Amino acid sequence: MNDQFIDLRHDQINSESFWPSFTDIMMVVVIIFLLTSVLLMVKNWELLDQLRSSMAAEEQAKNIIQDTSQENASLEEQLAQAQSEISMLRMQLLQADEQLNQLNIEVEDKQQKIVIVLSENEQLKQSLKNNETEIAQLHSQISTMEGNLSQLNLNIESQKRALEEERQKIINITRERDSQSQLLSSLQEDFGSLKVKYDKLIKPARSAKGKYIVTVNYERIKGKERIRFKDASDETYTQLTEKQLHSKLDNLKKKYPKQLYIRIIIPEKSGLTYNEAWNFMLSLLKKYDYYYQE
Repeated sequence: MNDQFIDLRHDQINSESFWPSFTDIMMVVVIIFLLTSVLLMVKNWELLDQLRSSMAAEEQAKNIIQDTSQENASLEEQLAQAQSEISMLRMQLLQADEQLNQLNIEVEDKQQKIVIVLSENEQLKQSLKNNETEIAQLHSQISTMEGNLSQLNLNIESQKRALEEERQKIINITRERDSQSQLLSSLQEDFGSLKVKYDKLIKPARSAKGKYIVTVNYERIKGKERIRFKDASDETYTQLTEKQLHSKLDNLKKKYPKQLYIRIIIPEKSGLTYNEAWNFMLSLLKKYDYYYQE
């Protein structure tokens, strides 16, 4: 078997060996052509599928673009609405911030007030404690004072009893004094009558003859002393005070030193005691009446 290539030259090929070789060659060529055609067809089918896929994708892309455009338009409107709402929300947020700031200021103010109130509350608590301490001290003092008051009441009762005893003693002494006064008045009355009798014995009788006579009326009305005076030339009495009476009698004594005669009248219901009437009469006579002047 000859492994070398067949020599196709005309002079080398005989008619018997040429056509099988040519057939083989053509078969190979056909096979190659068929394979190439199949490959091209497959390739064309793939390209056609790709083209169809591209066209479908392009159509789908167009649809997507349209839908996207519509969606974009809707989104733009929604975006504008959203921006408007965002603006409103921003305004509300700003207002909320302002309100929050105002609330923060009010909270700070309230906190300051709370601090002040707490401080005042602490002060009030301290003051309450001090007041409670003072109240406790006052209760203690009141208890002490109540004890002292009880003791004082006992002392007062004792003093009342002692005072009642002293008052009784004073009543007894007053009664004894009144009794002594009555005795003294009786003795003075007796002494006065004796003195009158004695004066009558050693002196001439007191006479109004040739004298300048004045009249003094002395009494007590409703607890008040009343002195009335009538001069020798007067027809009615003139009411005087004791000072005015002494002044008038002193002037008359200077004018009539040896002739002044004083007539003293004590009414029956004068309201005077014997001692009061006697002392008044004796004081005037000794001081102004001629008979008692040396």
